[in-house]
Amino acid sequence: MNYKNFSAIYPNYLDSNKTIKLGRRIAAKDAVSEPTIQDIHEALASLSIRHVIQPHKGYSRDAVSRWDNPGRVLVDLDGAAERGVLDGALGMRPDGTFDLEDDVPDMGAGQEGIDNGETTAKKKKLMRKLAVIIRDLPNRKKRLIELKAREDAEKLKSVESGNATSGGTSNGQGGNRKKKGKKKK
Repeated sequence: MNYKNFSAIYPNYLDSNKTIKLGRRIAAKDAVSEPTIQDIHEALASLSIRHVIQPHKGYSRDAVSRWDNPGRVLVDLDGAAERGVLDGALGMRPDGTFDLEDDVPDMGAGQEGIDNGETTAKKKKLMRKLAVIIRDLPNRKKRLIELKAREDAEKLKSVESGNATSGGTSNGQGGNRKKKGKKKK
């Protein structure tokens, strides 16, 4: 499969916790919290869109996501458009409201080497569709429930260990530390 003309989608593009500066490409209200490349893969597979997962790639704008949420998915936008996956009212969101971002005319159309905006509009429309699908994925819901349970258990464990080790000193420092100051003779 030749994927040189595929478009890249990083999890940051769909993450509602990220700012635009850190890479979010759709509105925060349309985005989802902490999507993974596995979530994006499952959503694309449900839409029958050709894609390639590259798990070891990192998003350059956000150094944290390179370690915590690595990877990207290359998507065949032209194939998705041919299959009719991206059809629907142009500029219409799933809730029926209009998005005026897609209706802004592109001033660089017709110039060589400048994207005419069609690819960007297709990609945004696909990302909005993916965000809607990702919210309802059963594996994602299961993963988020397990993550929440793990965080609660760690929080409870740290509270219990904090109470057990706090005996001895009232200043919050360990009881085995050397005391600072002048030595007594």
